[in-house]
Amino acid sequence: MNDNKTNPTTTTNGNGDPRLWPIATVMATGIFATTFVQTQTLGYLPFNHLLKHMGLDSDKAATFFSLAMLPWTFKVVAGLMVDGVPLFGSRRRSYLILSALTALGMWLLMGVSPGNFNLLLVLAIGMNAAIVLGSTTSGGLLVEAGQRFNASGRLSSLRVFAQNLGAGVALPVCGYLADHTMSGKCPLGWTSAAAILPLACMFFAAWFLLKEAPLPEPVEHGRSAVEQTFHVAASIWRQIKNVLRPQMLLPAALVFFIQAVPTFRSTCFYQYQTETLKYSDAALGWLGLAGYGVALMSSGVYAWGCRKISLRTSLYGAIILTYVSALPYLFYTAYEPYMMRAMTIEGVGTFLQYLAYLPLFDLMVRSTPKGSEALGYSLLISVWNIGLMIGSKTGPTLYEHVLNKNMNSLIWLNAGVTLAGVVFVFLLPKALVNASEGK
Repeated sequence: MNDNKTNPTTTTNGNGDPRLWPIATVMATGIFATTFVQTQTLGYLPFNHLLKHMGLDSDKAATFFSLAMLPWTFKVVAGLMVDGVPLFGSRRRSYLILSALTALGMWLLMGVSPGNFNLLLVLAIGMNAAIVLGSTTSGGLLVEAGQRFNASGRLSSLRVFAQNLGAGVALPVCGYLADHTMSGKCPLGWTSAAAILPLACMFFAAWFLLKEAPLPEPVEHGRSAVEQTFHVAASIWRQIKNVLRPQMLLPAALVFFIQAVPTFRSTCFYQYQTETLKYSDAALGWLGLAGYGVALMSSGVYAWGCRKISLRTSLYGAIILTYVSALPYLFYTAYEPYMMRAMTIEGVGTFLQYLAYLPLFDLMVRSTPKGSEALGYSLLISVWNIGLMIGSKTGPTLYEHVLNKNMNSLIWLNAGVTLAGVVFVFLLPKALVNASEGK
């Protein structure tokens, strides 16, 4: 794609090029929508509430969420499609539109379905598969624009801002829904209705703002079905070869390790808060808003800092901040009016956690090979999600069966093991991490 006049992502100069911002807007809208409607955000408290009333403990509830989130571990497949298999002559726009419409359909089906475990699980998996496609495409846009405009840190900050905004807005909404609409034959009806607006915004942003140049290798109309298939397979193979590079191995190991550490931020903490500390679902929604609201500032901090210090220094800081972000949760107490202590803990802990995540996202953008932006980035995000699935499952398992439901022991375990990630940062290649953004 060499036509700068028709493709807004191909420019390589200037931090203020106006052609960057339509792409950034579509990317941020896609990230917001695919974060807001997840089972782990909009569906988190309604599903937890429903599963608890079905008699499932935190370990079994974690199994539901892990299986529902399974498509996120296969983002690499979505990346292969987005980079290597054009849809209606598009590598980005059509996939975003398809994702929005399919996810909307899945949520509507969940809204009219009874509270049946197996049925809801199948629909949740289908919905997550749809938004994985949109998230992967948004990631491809981020990497393209980040590398071509030399703005990986700032766009990664925008990505995390959109992600935190989506999660922060979703939590008080789903807290209210979990407390007030969990009865009748369709317990998730109002929850599904809340998914309509963000998915519609994603659809219209892609439709009106995203312009793409003609594909460099259009499929000729005269080809036979066999030739068409060979052409698609060859394109996919080129993408696979492009990402099988050593430059991605250590970054993948680092992000996997950080996420695979057994975490207390899972279903066990929900049941600890509601059963032991007596918080309502609505209260947890407001606590989530407080946490993610403060975490929005982390994006501004890193957008400034990424141009001042090297990425390696930021990554060392990220390991330390991940350790520190767990410690405030040791001071959680039982529910009290106004929840000032709990809001402070959530604000500080979530801010530090996402400030620690930003250098990791920056690293993933830098280590993704050009020409395979969606595939390379989705591969690293898949590694992240596999680690997260492991950590989110092992944490509740340890809490229920090994630590005798001692939450503080799980918090210390999570914090302490995280520090070993320093080893991976030390081994990262100099060319990848020794410079700050713009240098």
